[in-house]
Amino acid sequence: MKAWILRLLLPLASCLSLPAQADAPTTFKRVQPDPFALPEPPATPLKTGARPSEEAIRAAVRATLEEMPPSPMPAAGTALSGTPYREFERTFDFAAKPHCLGPNPLKHQPHTIETKNWVFGVGGIFALPFWAAAIARGKCTWTR
Repeated sequence: MKAWILRLLLPLASCLSLPAQADAPTTFKRVQPDPFALPEPPATPLKTGARPSEEAIRAAVRATLEEMPPSPMPAAGTALSGTPYREFERTFDFAAKPHCLGPNPLKHQPHTIETKNWVFGVGGIFALPFWAAAIARGKCTWTR
């Protein structure tokens, strides 16, 4: 069979199925409730200022305690003691700006001069220019 015959028969076959689909009865889809809709207001309005009785509160507390698992609560101070939390605490403490007159005011200001083969580190009174640079750059703070 030649390809031109198939090209003629395919559109003809698709046109024959259209009247069968047109006569089909329409089906209605069941409407699902909107999951984002606001809840319906209660049928009876609640009294404003009404408080539950002491016995109702005690019963609710007892029911809640019965639903809780019997496992003991973790000891205090162990919930956030993992390695990621310690690492975060260390990096957070390192990021704080030191006081300009306190210990280690040059924490974020390098006080060394590096060449290709040598590193010259200074301290004491010889670090005064680097201390002035830290103040000018805002690497340390005067306020606490």
